[in-house]
Amino acid sequence: MKRCLVGLIFLAVFLPAYVMALEIKEPVHKMDELVVTSTNKINAINTPASLSIITGTELEEMGAKNVIEALGKIPGVVDSSAKRGTVVIRGNKSAMAGGPVILIDGIPQKIGDSRYSEFDFIPVAQIERIEVLRSAGIAYGPGAARGVINIITKKAKQEGIHGDVSASYGSWDTHDETASLHGRQNQYDYMLNIGNHHTDGYEQEEENRLSVLARLGYNLSDQTRIGIWVNHMDYDIDTAYGFLKYQWQLENYRRDIHFPKSETDSDLIWHTEKEQQNSIIALELSHKDEKKFIDSTLSWTGYDEIDKSLAYLFDKPSSVYHNDSEQDTYTVSISGGYHFKFGAISYTPSIGLNYESIDNDVSRIYPFDPGKNTDAYNFDLQEKTYGIFWDNDFLFQEKWGFKTGGRLDRTEVKLQDKVPNIADEDRTMFSYFIAPSYRFTDKANLYVSAGRNYWFPTPRYYAWAVEDGGTFNPPENLEPEEVMTYEIGYKHMLNKAFNINATLYFSDYKDKFGSVYEGTTSRGRGNIGDAEAKGIELEADGRVCSFFGYRLAGTYQDIQWTSGTVSAKLHPSNTTDKHADIAGKQIYWVPEFSGLVGLDFFPLEGLKFSMDINYMGERYVDYLNRIKYPSKTTVDARISYAWNQWKFWVLGKNIFDEDLEYVSNTAGTLTSADGEPKNAYYVQGGAYFEAGISYSF
Repeated sequence: MKRCLVGLIFLAVFLPAYVMALEIKEPVHKMDELVVTSTNKINAINTPASLSIITGTELEEMGAKNVIEALGKIPGVVDSSAKRGTVVIRGNKSAMAGGPVILIDGIPQKIGDSRYSEFDFIPVAQIERIEVLRSAGIAYGPGAARGVINIITKKAKQEGIHGDVSASYGSWDTHDETASLHGRQNQYDYMLNIGNHHTDGYEQEEENRLSVLARLGYNLSDQTRIGIWVNHMDYDIDTAYGFLKYQWQLENYRRDIHFPKSETDSDLIWHTEKEQQNSIIALELSHKDEKKFIDSTLSWTGYDEIDKSLAYLFDKPSSVYHNDSEQDTYTVSISGGYHFKFGAISYTPSIGLNYESIDNDVSRIYPFDPGKNTDAYNFDLQEKTYGIFWDNDFLFQEKWGFKTGGRLDRTEVKLQDKVPNIADEDRTMFSYFIAPSYRFTDKANLYVSAGRNYWFPTPRYYAWAVEDGGTFNPPENLEPEEVMTYEIGYKHMLNKAFNINATLYFSDYKDKFGSVYEGTTSRGRGNIGDAEAKGIELEADGRVCSFFGYRLAGTYQDIQWTSGTVSAKLHPSNTTDKHADIAGKQIYWVPEFSGLVGLDFFPLEGLKFSMDINYMGERYVDYLNRIKYPSKTTVDARISYAWNQWKFWVLGKNIFDEDLEYVSNTAGTLTSADGEPKNAYYVQGGAYFEAGISYSF
């Protein structure tokens, strides 16, 4: 009752009264923005693909502390975070592996041998917008079958010298401070952004991040620019990741980072400490005129991580280990095209080349058992990818569009530990895309598309195959997942009161990955079966009048296995079936329905009140669909006031303090025969409140 009263008071204080209508100043709608997550930069509304954009303004107004919070509001995107920031797009996931391709300004961020999505070290204050591509595409090669998330950082756009500073303070001693200086002088443009973030965390997880983004560009002309940018982040966190909380621990130690092992064992489970550094240096060259365009990037990304797994520090100190990972990634990309005009026909071909080289060294020590053999955990990973694409974009009589293209990629993986186990594999993949479309007006587009692309298995899958696969699951048997996707899409900026972006899709997944067993012996991860997905994704927004606007998002997903077997527990005996049939079962942790209703009120000039109601439907926890996690509804609210160069805000997220967790029990394990599900939980968060101020000049 107390939680509800707090939430109701928060809403009642800021809910605006009816006022006389004022003239609306129409901003540029995000469907008018140029999309860079494609082979040819065109407006989002004319892109024949299921694509969503989150602007920097939206990130600010939702009070997002990390990218995950924002992505969860996008249709078809599900937050699957345990303690690593991970998302699933259209249900396409595998155990212990990363998901979609993550890019920062088009530069891939493939971290470590498991390729988890390291979202936490990307500061929101540096982000201009996020582009989320759900469709099959050819722009970014292997991995794009699980979607593409391109995080575009801020750039200088105004003449003169400009800057801004901001500070906020919220629950759990959370505070953020940012300062930036940017502008354009003569032929130069520049940007410097510095940010600091600290929180003690809902679960007593102390987190610190210091980030610096610097850009310098020289504009040879209005069409040609060369530039360099540097991004560096230091990120440290003490996290409960490393041991899941079971029901008794969840009920009694929900917000504790340290907790007893069980009701009968008082030894404390300790936390994990991570220290991460991520640096990017990139050189850019771009040219665009009425006829031709060229974009090229040369980059280096350095990633260092010290991971101290301390869970059993007091129970079994000999199992405590420290991993030290160092990774260098070099990328080269160049693409370009030419706009041809033949009477009523426009034709834009484009071609691109990509090269990526990754070198990752990992070492492990056991500080309390220095003589322990670590040969299997000390390895060197080398991965190279070569890609080439050709894209063709036709427009007939300014109405009928036709886009088609193909891409050829070759990926080579070599992983060697000190045993020595060696995995040395390569695969060649051909992706393609075809999409006819019809533009009713310059503000409306209807398209159909078909495309094939791939998800290349992580190096860790190859390592497990060479270490444990034997003749049953050798590394040469691991094939990339193949996804064939068909879509019908409709985008329409009808007027300022109604804009819509809707997609109907069907995807056919081949060779999806899962755990492989030979009898009772684990053989790593392998291609265990096929799946199919169909769904509807909807976004709509508008400004109905001067004092009221809305935002809607909704998703329906039916994603199930069509073939395959897994290791699972039988009910009610709690015995193990190593080859349980999963055909016809829904893919776990993907809700059938999810959605967002957002309301925006503008009672006075400069004053804005927003409220979001977020719904996530019930989800299966296990492969065989016998355990469900209930649906969850959370409410966020924010009030802001802009006065001259100043801005003030107060926000609340999950204001009714809904309990949120990620549940792990894919095998459907019971506490005992005829027992209850033995679910394990990663706590995700609770109610959060914040106040902040910013100044721009």
